Amino acid sequence: MHIRSSKWIITASLIVLFSSGCKKWEDHITITDPNITKTVFQQISENPDLSKFTQYVLSTGYDKVLNSSKTYTVFAPTNTAMAAVGVDVTGDTAKLNKFISNHIANQVYSTLNISGTVRVKMLNGKYVNMFGKTMEDANITKADILASNGVVQILDKALPYLPNIWEALLTNTSIPAKQKAYLLSLYTNVFDATNAIQTGVNPVTGVPIYQAGTDSVITNQFWLNVHDVRNESNQYTLFVLSDAAWDAEITKLKPYFATSTVDSTTKLCSWEVVKDLAVAGVYTPSGTTADSIFSKFNTKMPIEKASIAQTIKTSNGTIYIMNKVDNLIKYKIKPFYVEAENYRYTSIDRRGNTYFRDRFNPITNKDFTDVLVTGHGVSGYFMNYQIKNVSSVKYRAYWVALNDFQTTTFSQKLGIGSAASTILPLTVVSPNIYTEVLLGEFTFTNYQSFLDLFLVANGTTQISCDYFRLEPVVP
Repeated sequence: MHIRSSKWIITASLIVLFSSGCKKWEDHITITDPNITKTVFQQISENPDLSKFTQYVLSTGYDKVLNSSKTYTVFAPTNTAMAAVGVDVTGDTAKLNKFISNHIANQVYSTLNISGTVRVKMLNGKYVNMFGKTMEDANITKADILASNGVVQILDKALPYLPNIWEALLTNTSIPAKQKAYLLSLYTNVFDATNAIQTGVNPVTGVPIYQAGTDSVITNQFWLNVHDVRNESNQYTLFVLSDAAWDAEITKLKPYFATSTVDSTTKLCSWEVVKDLAVAGVYTPSGTTADSIFSKFNTKMPIEKASIAQTIKTSNGTIYIMNKVDNLIKYKIKPFYVEAENYRYTSIDRRGNTYFRDRFNPITNKDFTDVLVTGHGVSGYFMNYQIKNVSSVKYRAYWVALNDFQTTTFSQKLGIGSAASTILPLTVVSPNIYTEVLLGEFTFTNYQSFLDLFLVANGTTQISCDYFRLEPVVP
């Protein structure tokens, strides 16, 4: 046989073998389930146990959506589940639309691919928690019914359209009046040029000039500075105090946030109370003893299950109406810890005489960085620092100031409010002291929004400091 003939026979054999193999592979991957050719709407409409849900899908026009080429997951309640849905929903067109769209997700969610809790975004913009074969407190009784444009999950309970936390705060009549009124008083205008109409440019500064009223939006200080509890994609817990509990907390804080007027003191105390009453995530009471949870501002809050008067479930978390949240003053009034190397400015520019030193503390077995200014030649040379939200209480001041560069002592002071302050005296810095040294005590009778602190040299001597700390003396 010629070589060319042999090659032709081998090639022909491979073609036949390859063609046969492809046919077997196509047969292998062919989906034989006839239901896969049906849309998700056809799947639910052909199931007699979903007839009530199908009826409302048709009446709201969502059948057209579910028959489209886009991909969906339909969480379909059974007829028994739909029987529990009130006529206040089914008889109101707007509410019914929100309800039906609360059962449709514009993405495929299979129970086989769910790991942990998944926030499922529905067509109405709300989110529902899916965990394995549950949707919130509904069970998926028949899972992962495939369709040509998605999947159907059958539920034993309907998924109610819920307001978010802020919407519930505004509309739920169970919400106590005083905390609600204070939260509503926090609306304010803030600059926002996103949709502003520009009318010119300032010839001096080059800053755009906008038409009055178009360069600001109304927002709420609680959303900006605590948590935006309107956000549907995240989950939160809001604690709302009964009117009596609200008054009790305000009264408790007044001595520690005293201002020049009764009204401003009340407003300040109200903010100090409310800013700790929302936390990220959903809190669930664990037992009869008080749980300790922490606010965004790291305030420890003891939450007693027995003090929960009512629980309101929302689309993005939970509201607890509380008869008491007994925040201890020692958790509210926090100490100040200031790293000495993080100063704002100095009395005279002496960067050439300033050293940031890496050191090791043999007492704590930790590395630290301090600041040393030597040879500056300026009498009363100082470094400035600033702290915020200083309560009207007694403070004890401490520092760690390392003198490891000479065998003699020197002195320096911490100026409270000004570099010339004599509230705290000059303090001797002895060699090789790695522990905190008490500088003295002082008391503020009024709350300070901002307080300047000064690390001050004694004459032209050096100054050295790792950190200083103000510790409140509270019950």
